[in-house]
Amino acid sequence: MNNLPKLLAVLVNYGDEQLEFLKKVVKELKSFKKFDVTIIVNSNIELNIIGIDEVNVFVLNDYQLLPLTCRKVIWENKDKFDLFVYGENDHLFLEKHIEKHIEYSNILPKNRISGLIQYEENGEGYHYPAYHASFDWDFNSVEEYNGKKFAHFSNIHQASFILTKKQLNLISKKINFEELYIDPENKLINKLIRKIKISLGFKTERLKIYSVKCKVNTDIYKYGGMKKMICISEFEDNLIHHLPNLYIEGKSGRNKLSSDSNRMKEALDKLM
Repeated sequence: MNNLPKLLAVLVNYGDEQLEFLKKVVKELKSFKKFDVTIIVNSNIELNIIGIDEVNVFVLNDYQLLPLTCRKVIWENKDKFDLFVYGENDHLFLEKHIEKHIEYSNILPKNRISGLIQYEENGEGYHYPAYHASFDWDFNSVEEYNGKKFAHFSNIHQASFILTKKQLNLISKKINFEELYIDPENKLINKLIRKIKISLGFKTERLKIYSVKCKVNTDIYKYGGMKKMICISEFEDNLIHHLPNLYIEGKSGRNKLSSDSNRMKEALDKLM
Protein backbone atom coordinates (compact mmCIF):
# COMPACT_ATOMS: atom_id res chain seq x y z
CA MET A 1 0.00 0.00 0.00
CA ASN A 2 1.30 3.46 -0.94
CA ASN A 3 1.63 5.57 2.22
CA LEU A 4 3.37 8.51 0.55
CA PRO A 5 1.86 11.99 0.97
CA LYS A 6 -0.59 12.62 -1.86
CA LEU A 7 0.29 15.63 -3.98
CA LEU A 8 -2.03 17.19 -6.56
CA ALA A 9 -0.32 19.30 -9.24
CA VAL A 10 -2.71 21.35 -11.37
CA LEU A 11 -1.01 22.99 -14.35
CA VAL A 12 -2.33 25.44 -16.91
CA ASN A 13 -1.55 25.16 -20.62
CA TYR A 14 -2.56 27.44 -23.47
CA GLY A 15 -1.88 26.46 -27.07
CA ASP A 16 0.92 24.27 -28.39
CA GLU A 17 3.90 26.64 -28.32
CA GLN A 18 5.26 25.42 -24.98
CA LEU A 19 4.41 21.73 -25.01
CA GLU A 20 8.08 20.76 -24.80
CA PHE A 21 8.33 22.70 -21.55
CA LEU A 22 5.13 21.10 -20.28
CA LYS A 23 6.53 17.64 -21.03
CA LYS A 24 9.65 18.47 -19.02
CA VAL A 25 7.60 19.78 -16.10
CA VAL A 26 5.37 16.69 -16.09
CA LYS A 27 8.33 14.31 -16.31
CA GLU A 28 10.04 16.02 -13.37
CA LEU A 29 6.91 15.92 -11.21
CA LYS A 30 6.40 12.24 -11.94
CA SER A 31 10.01 11.51 -10.94
CA PHE A 32 9.34 12.49 -7.31
CA LYS A 33 10.22 9.66 -4.94
CA LYS A 34 8.73 10.93 -1.67
CA PHE A 35 5.28 11.93 -2.94
CA ASP A 36 2.42 10.23 -4.74
CA VAL A 37 1.89 12.78 -7.53
CA THR A 38 -1.31 13.25 -9.53
CA ILE A 39 -1.13 15.70 -12.43
CA ILE A 40 -4.15 17.48 -13.89
CA VAL A 41 -3.71 19.94 -16.76
CA ASN A 42 -6.30 22.55 -17.65
CA SER A 43 -5.88 23.47 -21.30
CA ASN A 44 -7.65 24.99 -24.29
CA ILE A 45 -6.48 22.11 -26.51
CA GLU A 46 -6.42 18.35 -26.23
CA LEU A 47 -3.15 16.91 -24.93
CA ASN A 48 -1.53 13.51 -25.19
CA ILE A 49 1.49 13.68 -22.91
CA ILE A 50 2.84 10.75 -20.91
CA GLY A 51 2.52 11.37 -17.18
CA ILE A 52 -0.58 13.57 -17.22
CA ASP A 53 -3.38 11.84 -15.30
CA GLU A 54 -6.23 14.06 -16.47
CA VAL A 55 -6.75 16.80 -19.05
CA ASN A 56 -9.61 19.28 -18.74
CA VAL A 57 -10.27 21.17 -21.98
CA PHE A 58 -11.93 24.57 -21.56
CA VAL A 59 -13.60 26.82 -24.11
CA LEU A 60 -13.63 30.35 -22.70
CA ASN A 61 -14.43 33.83 -23.98
CA ASP A 62 -11.41 35.15 -22.10
CA TYR A 63 -8.46 32.78 -21.82
CA GLN A 64 -6.80 35.05 -19.28
CA LEU A 65 -9.18 33.25 -16.93
CA LEU A 66 -7.87 29.79 -17.83
CA PRO A 67 -5.35 29.77 -14.93
CA LEU A 68 -8.18 30.44 -12.46
CA THR A 69 -9.79 27.14 -13.42
CA CYS A 70 -6.81 25.47 -11.74
CA ARG A 71 -7.75 26.94 -8.37
CA LYS A 72 -11.25 25.57 -8.83
CA VAL A 73 -9.89 22.08 -9.53
CA ILE A 74 -7.71 22.27 -6.43
CA TRP A 75 -10.68 23.27 -4.31
CA GLU A 76 -12.83 20.47 -5.70
CA ASN A 77 -10.11 18.00 -4.67
CA LYS A 78 -9.17 19.54 -1.33
CA ASP A 79 -10.19 16.50 0.69
CA LYS A 80 -8.40 13.94 -1.49
CA PHE A 81 -4.81 15.20 -1.23
CA ASP A 82 -2.27 16.37 1.35
CA LEU A 83 -0.39 18.91 -0.78
CA PHE A 84 -1.38 21.16 -3.66
CA VAL A 85 0.70 22.68 -6.42
CA TYR A 86 -0.33 25.18 -9.08
CA GLY A 87 1.93 26.21 -11.91
CA GLU A 88 2.12 27.54 -15.42
CA ASN A 89 3.30 25.03 -18.01
CA ASP A 90 6.86 26.38 -18.10
CA HIS A 91 7.89 26.42 -14.43
CA LEU A 92 10.02 23.46 -13.37
CA PHE A 93 9.04 22.13 -9.96
CA LEU A 94 11.70 20.06 -8.20
CA GLU A 95 11.09 17.63 -5.36
CA LYS A 96 13.17 19.79 -3.03
CA HIS A 97 10.68 22.63 -3.53
CA ILE A 98 7.98 20.50 -1.92
CA GLU A 99 10.26 19.14 0.80
CA LYS A 100 11.46 22.60 1.76
CA HIS A 101 7.93 24.01 1.76
CA ILE A 102 6.87 21.34 4.24
CA GLU A 103 9.97 21.95 6.38
CA TYR A 104 9.42 25.71 6.45
CA SER A 105 5.68 25.33 7.11
CA ASN A 106 6.56 23.42 10.27
CA ILE A 107 8.73 26.23 11.66
CA LEU A 108 7.08 29.41 10.37
CA PRO A 109 4.26 31.13 12.30
CA LYS A 110 0.70 30.63 11.03
CA ASN A 111 0.72 34.07 9.42
CA ARG A 112 3.79 33.29 7.30
CA ILE A 113 4.14 31.15 4.18
CA SER A 114 7.25 30.20 2.25
CA GLY A 115 7.57 31.01 -1.43
CA LEU A 116 9.84 30.76 -4.44
CA ILE A 117 11.81 33.17 -6.62
CA GLN A 118 11.74 32.68 -10.39
CA TYR A 119 14.99 32.58 -12.31
CA GLU A 120 16.11 32.40 -15.91
CA GLU A 121 19.57 31.59 -17.16
CA ASN A 122 21.92 32.24 -20.04
CA GLY A 123 25.64 31.76 -20.53
CA GLU A 124 26.34 34.58 -18.09
CA GLY A 125 24.44 33.15 -15.13
CA TYR A 126 21.07 33.55 -13.44
CA HIS A 127 18.63 36.39 -13.98
CA TYR A 128 15.58 37.10 -11.82
CA PRO A 129 12.49 38.35 -13.73
CA ALA A 130 10.62 39.47 -10.61
CA TYR A 131 13.50 41.77 -9.65
CA HIS A 132 12.68 44.80 -11.81
CA ALA A 133 11.28 48.35 -11.65
CA SER A 134 10.63 49.29 -8.01
CA PHE A 135 10.32 45.70 -6.79
CA ASP A 136 12.96 44.84 -4.20
CA TRP A 137 13.68 43.05 -0.97
CA ASP A 138 12.24 44.51 2.21
CA PHE A 139 15.51 44.88 4.08
CA ASN A 140 13.65 45.35 7.37
CA SER A 141 11.67 42.11 7.03
CA VAL A 142 14.31 39.56 8.06
CA GLU A 143 13.05 36.97 10.53
CA GLU A 144 14.80 33.88 11.90
CA TYR A 145 13.24 30.54 12.79
CA ASN A 146 15.17 27.42 13.83
CA GLY A 147 18.39 29.05 12.67
CA LYS A 148 17.06 29.82 9.19
CA LYS A 149 16.63 33.38 7.96
CA PHE A 150 13.63 34.51 5.93
CA ALA A 151 12.84 37.80 4.17
CA HIS A 152 10.03 39.32 2.14
CA PHE A 153 10.43 40.21 -1.54
CA SER A 154 7.95 42.86 -2.66
CA ASN A 155 7.08 41.21 -5.98
CA ILE A 156 5.01 38.27 -4.80
CA HIS A 157 4.34 36.90 -8.30
CA GLN A 158 5.92 33.50 -8.96
CA ALA A 159 3.45 31.97 -11.50
CA SER A 160 2.93 29.10 -9.07
CA PHE A 161 2.19 28.15 -5.49
CA ILE A 162 2.65 25.24 -3.10
CA LEU A 163 0.15 24.71 -0.29
CA THR A 164 -0.38 22.22 2.48
CA LYS A 165 -3.96 21.22 3.21
CA LYS A 166 -3.83 23.29 6.39
CA GLN A 167 -2.71 26.37 4.44
CA LEU A 168 -5.42 25.84 1.83
CA ASN A 169 -8.06 25.77 4.54
CA LEU A 170 -6.64 28.89 6.23
CA ILE A 171 -6.64 30.81 2.94
CA SER A 172 -10.22 29.76 2.23
CA LYS A 173 -11.29 31.54 5.43
CA LYS A 174 -9.88 34.80 4.05
CA ILE A 175 -10.90 34.64 0.38
CA ASN A 176 -13.11 32.60 -1.92
CA PHE A 177 -10.48 30.23 -3.26
CA GLU A 178 -12.42 29.64 -6.46
CA GLU A 179 -12.66 33.31 -7.41
CA LEU A 180 -10.24 36.19 -7.94
CA TYR A 181 -10.17 38.69 -5.11
CA ILE A 182 -11.14 42.24 -6.03
CA ASP A 183 -8.14 44.46 -5.33
CA PRO A 184 -9.06 47.39 -3.05
CA GLU A 185 -7.19 49.66 -5.48
CA ASN A 186 -9.69 48.68 -8.17
CA LYS A 187 -12.75 49.63 -6.16
CA LEU A 188 -14.41 52.75 -7.55
CA ILE A 189 -14.18 54.84 -4.38
CA ASN A 190 -10.45 54.18 -4.03
CA LYS A 191 -9.86 54.98 -7.69
CA LEU A 192 -11.61 58.33 -7.21
CA ILE A 193 -9.60 59.14 -4.08
CA ARG A 194 -6.35 58.33 -5.87
CA LYS A 195 -7.35 60.46 -8.86
CA ILE A 196 -8.17 63.43 -6.61
CA LYS A 197 -4.85 63.10 -4.77
CA ILE A 198 -2.93 63.09 -8.04
CA SER A 199 -4.86 66.12 -9.33
CA LEU A 200 -4.01 68.01 -6.13
CA GLY A 201 -0.33 67.17 -6.47
CA PHE A 202 -0.11 64.69 -3.62
CA LYS A 203 2.44 61.92 -3.91
CA THR A 204 0.88 58.49 -4.40
CA GLU A 205 2.54 55.11 -4.22
CA ARG A 206 2.98 53.02 -7.34
CA LEU A 207 0.04 50.65 -7.65
CA LYS A 208 1.10 47.03 -7.33
CA ILE A 209 -1.83 45.52 -9.16
CA TYR A 210 -1.27 42.16 -10.79
CA SER A 211 -2.92 40.93 -13.98
CA VAL A 212 -5.84 38.51 -13.95
CA LYS A 213 -3.45 35.71 -14.90
CA CYS A 214 -0.95 36.60 -12.18
CA LYS A 215 -3.62 36.99 -9.50
CA VAL A 216 -4.20 33.25 -9.50
CA ASN A 217 -1.04 33.01 -7.40
CA THR A 218 -0.62 36.54 -6.03
CA ASP A 219 -4.06 36.52 -4.37
CA ILE A 220 -2.76 33.68 -2.21
CA TYR A 221 0.14 35.74 -0.90
CA LYS A 222 -1.57 39.14 -0.84
CA TYR A 223 -4.96 38.32 0.66
CA GLY A 224 -4.64 34.83 2.14
CA GLY A 225 -3.63 36.00 5.61
CA MET A 226 -0.03 34.78 5.36
CA LYS A 227 2.96 36.95 4.49
CA LYS A 228 5.14 35.44 1.79
CA MET A 229 8.69 34.83 2.98
CA ILE A 230 11.74 33.51 1.11
CA CYS A 231 14.28 31.43 3.01
CA ILE A 232 17.45 33.38 2.28
CA SER A 233 19.62 30.99 4.31
CA GLU A 234 18.89 28.35 1.67
CA PHE A 235 18.26 30.69 -1.24
CA GLU A 236 19.34 28.27 -3.99
CA ASP A 237 16.80 25.70 -2.79
CA ASN A 238 13.97 28.17 -3.28
CA LEU A 239 14.52 29.12 -6.91
CA ILE A 240 12.20 27.89 -9.66
CA HIS A 241 13.32 27.88 -13.28
CA HIS A 242 11.20 29.72 -15.83
CA LEU A 243 12.25 27.43 -18.65
CA PRO A 244 11.78 29.71 -21.72
CA ASN A 245 14.30 32.29 -20.42
CA LEU A 246 12.30 35.02 -22.18
CA TYR A 247 12.78 38.07 -19.99
CA ILE A 248 16.57 38.32 -20.08
CA GLU A 249 16.56 39.70 -23.61
CA GLY A 250 12.83 40.39 -23.97
CA LYS A 251 12.06 37.56 -26.41
CA SER A 252 8.66 36.67 -27.94
CA GLY A 253 7.21 40.10 -27.30
CA ARG A 254 8.05 40.10 -23.58
CA ASN A 255 9.47 43.15 -21.88
CA LYS A 256 13.13 42.98 -20.97
CA LEU A 257 12.82 42.48 -17.23
CA SER A 258 15.20 41.11 -14.62
CA SER A 259 18.20 41.68 -12.42
CA ASP A 260 21.39 39.68 -12.70
CA SER A 261 23.18 37.52 -10.15
CA ASN A 262 25.41 40.37 -9.00
CA ARG A 263 22.51 42.52 -7.88
CA MET A 264 20.83 39.58 -6.17
CA LYS A 265 24.04 38.61 -4.37
CA GLU A 266 24.54 42.16 -3.13
CA ALA A 267 20.98 42.21 -1.79
CA LEU A 268 21.32 38.83 -0.10
CA ASP A 269 24.60 39.84 1.52
CA LYS A 270 22.86 42.92 2.91
CA LEU A 271 19.94 40.84 4.20
CA MET A 272 22.19 38.29 5.90
